[in-house]
Amino acid sequence: MAGIETIDNPLITSLEQDMMGSFGNFPEEIYLISMGDGKYAANNATMPDGEKINGLACFPTPGDAKTYMDMLSGLSGTLQATSFPEAREIAKSKPILECLFLFMDGRIVEIHYVR
Repeated sequence: MAGIETIDNPLITSLEQDMMGSFGNFPEEIYLISMGDGKYAANNATMPDGEKINGLACFPTPGDAKTYMDMLSGLSGTLQATSFPEAREIAKSKPILECLFLFMDGRIVEIHYVR
């Protein structure tokens, strides 16, 4: 997993918000980078309090996914459009992942915890 040193003021969605039909700033359809064989691009990040977390890399547009792949030279995969609930289930199925990261312009703009 590629690392990101800090996150400036991430917005955090809660399960309570999701249960009311809101995904925070996550769009209903998001893009993942599939590496094949049920593997997807993921990241680790250091929170402002020093906590390190691992999350599934999610993108609101194909262009945001391309920006991410360009930043991490050597990363290639296939873009896969999926719904927010499906992405959440993918993250939950991976024991090491704790959340979904929403990337825009190469930066994490929102985090949704699954554990």
